Amino acid sequence: MIKIITDSTAYIPEEYILQNDITVIPLRVLFNEEEFDEGLPGSYNSFFEKFTKNKTFPKTSQPSLSHFIDVYNNVIDNGDEAIVFTISSTLSGTNSVANLGKNQCKEPDKITVIDSQNCCQTTWGLIMETKDMIDSGMSREEIVNAIAKLQIGSQVSFVPDSLEYLKRGGRIGKVSATIGSLLQIKPILSFNQGVLSCPKKIIGINKAISELISMIPQNIKRLFIIHIANSKFFDLLKSKLKGLFDVPTYEGEVGPVVASHIGPAIGVCYIC
Repeated sequence: MIKIITDSTAYIPEEYILQNDITVIPLRVLFNEEEFDEGLPGSYNSFFEKFTKNKTFPKTSQPSLSHFIDVYNNVIDNGDEAIVFTISSTLSGTNSVANLGKNQCKEPDKITVIDSQNCCQTTWGLIMETKDMIDSGMSREEIVNAIAKLQIGSQVSFVPDSLEYLKRGGRIGKVSATIGSLLQIKPILSFNQGVLSCPKKIIGINKAISELISMIPQNIKRLFIIHIANSKFFDLLKSKLKGLFDVPTYEGEVGPVVASHIGPAIGVCYIC
């Protein structure tokens, strides 16, 4: 049987994980001198309560090599094989550690590691597609080839509530953040095939949300409406998207690892 393994930045709800026997390997977060596993959606409120009121910037790190090796060996000992999804290698060293673990496990040829070239619920969408293909009887090689095609047009896009967290993380300068805040500029941040870009900068949250929605292709297979830190604009995004796409649609929460770079935000993920 083909098992699915992923890291915590896919932000998959616990119910789906249990129903589909998925193994989640957490990234680590260091915040206010406390280090902890990222956890699953629904467990982030305590972190965000502190994060949004604190000037300290969190640090993140990939899972340990031994964790990957132990998980792989458990799969192999049970007579199974595995497909492993990781956060994009351009964002984290997790993919490198996952591959090192493969090389050091009991039977490396039983493990396939996929660089998602993305993050957040986009990875969950790829996992949903993988589960459907496993259930249909496709081989590991066939699934990997199909996922590579799905990755091309699938992406995640965010509209941050403010520019404060991008400033804190050194992604924009203090002057740019101040001017942007005064003018109510909302950047749209998109991540696709390992590349982070800012294709649009819009004045005003209503226009930014409308632009975000207009960027969603019509040929999507799954749509995820997501938020970071209970963004105050989440309900507005949901209302504007209601009824626009006749595809499976899911609501999702993004956790501390990605939040540490963006701050409170709303966004969309989709699989094409």
